[in-house]
Amino acid sequence: LERKKEAPPFGSNGWAVSPARSAEGCAILLTDPHLTWEGLAVFYELRIHTQEVDLSGFALVGSPLIALGHNAHVAWACTTGGPDTSDVYMLKLNPANPMQYEYDGAWRTAEVEQITINVKGQDPVNRMIAFTHLGVVFEPPDLEKGIAYAAASPYFEQTGLFEQMYRMNLAKNCDEFYAALGMNQFMEQNVIFADTEGNIQYVRVGAVPIRPEGYNWSAPVPGNTSATAWKGIHDIADLVQIKNPPQGYMQNCNISPAVMMPDSPMTPDKYPDYIYNVRWDTQNMRSKRALELLGAHDKITKEQAMAFATDVHDVYAQAWQQALRVAADLDTTGKTQQPEMAGSIQSILDWDGAYVKDSHAAVLVRFWRQACRDNQLDTKTIDSGMPLDDASQGKLLDALMQAVETIKSRYGRLDVTWGDVHRVGRGGKYFPVDGADYGGGVGAWETLFDVRGKEQDDKTYVAESGSMAVQLIFLKKDGVESYTCTPWGQSADPNSLHYVDQAEQLYAMRTLKPTWFNKDDLLQNVETKRVLTVP
Repeated sequence: LERKKEAPPFGSNGWAVSPARSAEGCAILLTDPHLTWEGLAVFYELRIHTQEVDLSGFALVGSPLIALGHNAHVAWACTTGGPDTSDVYMLKLNPANPMQYEYDGAWRTAEVEQITINVKGQDPVNRMIAFTHLGVVFEPPDLEKGIAYAAASPYFEQTGLFEQMYRMNLAKNCDEFYAALGMNQFMEQNVIFADTEGNIQYVRVGAVPIRPEGYNWSAPVPGNTSATAWKGIHDIADLVQIKNPPQGYMQNCNISPAVMMPDSPMTPDKYPDYIYNVRWDTQNMRSKRALELLGAHDKITKEQAMAFATDVHDVYAQAWQQALRVAADLDTTGKTQQPEMAGSIQSILDWDGAYVKDSHAAVLVRFWRQACRDNQLDTKTIDSGMPLDDASQGKLLDALMQAVETIKSRYGRLDVTWGDVHRVGRGGKYFPVDGADYGGGVGAWETLFDVRGKEQDDKTYVAESGSMAVQLIFLKKDGVESYTCTPWGQSADPNSLHYVDQAEQLYAMRTLKPTWFNKDDLLQNVETKRVLTVP
């Protein structure tokens, strides 16, 4: 099977606010996974009311358990990232029998299995799989050198994920939720959770092997000796975590625990490298913006929380505007006096930094930054607000001129707006949408409300990934309130009224709908009913 050239997009936003910083007097939690909207990663929204538990949130297709969301007591969010849970062992093969590998001075024989992979529309693919006691051999052995590589992961032998999620779904408070996480069946994730008692908590979870010291576990380690054998699995108490930080809020938008809040105590010097497992301590555009918003308000209202969840502000807008202002003021070439350039510069300088449907400047900025990256301009210096050298200032203006020509070439005119080229929908029904897609890191274009578009034949972009299961949860003691937004609709049937209704009425408008978590409220808003008889 050919390996896919494009990795699936991943990322997420998650944050929690304590009652002390909430105008609602309760903990507030946001879960906002950024995944593809079709395929294996698809979530569907559901509500469950049983004698045992009430649930609201999003689940993977085929599962009745909430993956992200809340019950009547606890809410939780996950973002990609976590400890190092897997290793690679280098095996020494027997020259006389390549199906044997050395271990503690003796030869062991790998177990071999022939598997068939059925491929739709094609002939089945047959593969031979070799298993060792350390793990599966994941690529063809190098017989000339007499070595092979085995992948080792605790997850290969674990079957308790469903049970753990069941316990997470039934948790009555953060302590019970923490105990469920302690089963170590969950994949590597940054998990933020909160409860109606006012607690907010974070754990960087994963089934982490206890590794012998003296080896570089970021590279293949010798697999011919029991000296490199794991010594069990770390208890959850060993993992990176915090409960009720004095700052009163936390966020993780796929970043290091060290920058989840101001003066974070979760620094890498306190943990083994493979538990902390972060090679950077900087913020991305989403986390920087989240901290700006959460830190700027002592008492966050419901309206502010909703605005934070769907924020489309460019956190580097002012820095780029300043760089452009300086470059334009110092220009002696006459570039800035050309009518189209002069108008574009003024449009960008007047921009409020929001990627919204009616913004002309947002389109200019998007293609301007693309041109800067293509021309290897030092965008990190611009992001930081530091001055550019003379040569870079000239390149900055050249990149804007290039962006102007690109827009005219792609769309036939320069005065297009963000909504003209950035849409959401499916099945022939598309609507202009706010929010920016991921542009490849620092110096790109990305907002908290993450809307990633795929280029179409007409050079516009139709969103197909990003924010896809937004849920904002207010954990009030007298009853949890929550609000959601999905990008298309609840039904996958093109003939259904709910095939694309949320795209038009909610997602494109950056509006959240109530989930009516109280069952009596829900029953007053039921459209249809279906009774299933279980034999």
